[in-house]
Amino acid sequence: MKKLIITISLLCIILTGCAHSPPPDTPSPSSTTSSLVELTSVSTPAETSEPTPVPPLVPDFEIELVAKTLRGECYDDQPDDKREVVKVICNRVSDGRFGDSIEAVITAPRQFHGFRPSIVPTANDYEIAREVLTEWYECGCVPLGEYLFFSSGGGHKNVFRKEWKEGTP
Repeated sequence: MKKLIITISLLCIILTGCAHSPPPDTPSPSSTTSSLVELTSVSTPAETSEPTPVPPLVPDFEIELVAKTLRGECYDDQPDDKREVVKVICNRVSDGRFGDSIEAVITAPRQFHGFRPSIVPTANDYEIAREVLTEWYECGCVPLGEYLFFSSGGGHKNVFRKEWKEGTP
């Protein structure tokens, strides 16, 4: 069953054009093809109830990277601010000029100064990271808004921008 879920999830990701680095234990596309052959030859009993929807595959390492970024870039009492930061990360992957994966975007030099591999995220950081990444994958990895940039505001919130221009939102 686990192999079936991984195969279906990979197909959804491949068909929707999402660009991300697969987790290390994910089968390669060639093994996915052979899994599809195996799946088509297996007969399944007819079910009377609706099938359970398969959740999109959000790799744990991406959730971890995003949660660590949130911990370093946002105040804990600003969940909307955190959501916007995750959207900026996803939008940058969708845009393609900043990297072709969540990992490439986050670890790009001089982009997310708050990200540190040693940071310990909060439960809220993980929750928001998982929530927004799931939304992005479900939407076919299209931008989740208009912002590609943000910076620390004068106080307690980040300032989000469509373009990088010093001092203008």
